Amino acid sequence: MADRARPAAALALALGLLAAAPRADADPVFPVVDLHVDLPWQVHLKKRGDTLEKGHVTVASLARGNVAGIVLPLYLPDDLHADGPHPADLEAMYRAVEKLVWTASLPFAPLPDGKPPRVRTWIAMEGAQALAEDTTSTGSWVKRGIRLVGLAHGHDNALAGSSTGAKRAGLTDKGRDVAKRALAAGALLDVSHLSDAAFDDALALSREAGAPLVASHSDARAVANHPRNLTDAQLRALGATGGIVGVNFHRPYVTTKPSASLADVVAQLDHLVAEAGEDHVAIGSDYDGGIAPPASLPDASHFPTLARALLDHGWPEARVRKVFSENALRVLDR
Repeated sequence: MADRARPAAALALALGLLAAAPRADADPVFPVVDLHVDLPWQVHLKKRGDTLEKGHVTVASLARGNVAGIVLPLYLPDDLHADGPHPADLEAMYRAVEKLVWTASLPFAPLPDGKPPRVRTWIAMEGAQALAEDTTSTGSWVKRGIRLVGLAHGHDNALAGSSTGAKRAGLTDKGRDVAKRALAAGALLDVSHLSDAAFDDALALSREAGAPLVASHSDARAVANHPRNLTDAQLRALGATGGIVGVNFHRPYVTTKPSASLADVVAQLDHLVAEAGEDHVAIGSDYDGGIAPPASLPDASHFPTLARALLDHGWPEARVRKVFSENALRVLDR
């Protein structure tokens, strides 16, 4: 895979060895596309078994949650080395995703009968500072399947300021170069974790390219005042590009209370829809990213619980379908 050009959404996996577990008749069934699932970090750096028997996302929980697609971020911690991640680290993480998805002995093998996979995957970069050593490599990474490019993570780096960084500056010259090359090659910019100044820079570049802007796993700052979340103005601007914001299940982003509830997630989704528009909101759980999710959403098997809560809250089925999968597919398959 590493040496062959692939379209942006080319990777696919399948739950070919497991039928979906029975559900209660009352459980609503909506396909889910999750914009941010940290399996590569768990498998490659945290050394979780790649058969995915434990964690927020397992073979069983994907099936029970009716998950139809996931975005797998290549996340490399800022402190992986004294001078940050290197291109070789990015390559190793990519190879780990390759093994996770394509090794025939895993449940994530292609279906033997040739039918389309039940769970699709896309690849993202979360904190792409390894590209700073050679920004000209950006286009080749997009050809290898990178769909979303997030330039920073928890700290400011050589590409961009982070929402939780010391300076919270905008994009650097190298960051602008990476962003322009990514957009030109067909990838999209992911503003989750970016500072407000870097958000503005990414927005301007996306507008210039006529590309949707993505916040793969962010919430509304008006509901939970955290710098990782987006302001109402940012949500409106993101929606105007045709982009999407994926609701994050991590407690500090969902609410300022000591613990998050299912109702708090519903409140976040209400606000995201009100500001960005119902065509521009999706799921970006951040499962397996070291998060503290609500007790009612402990893993990927509980997406039907969220669907039921939204329907009971008065959401029409058409809106739930948009937020659960249709909006994400429109942007990822653009």
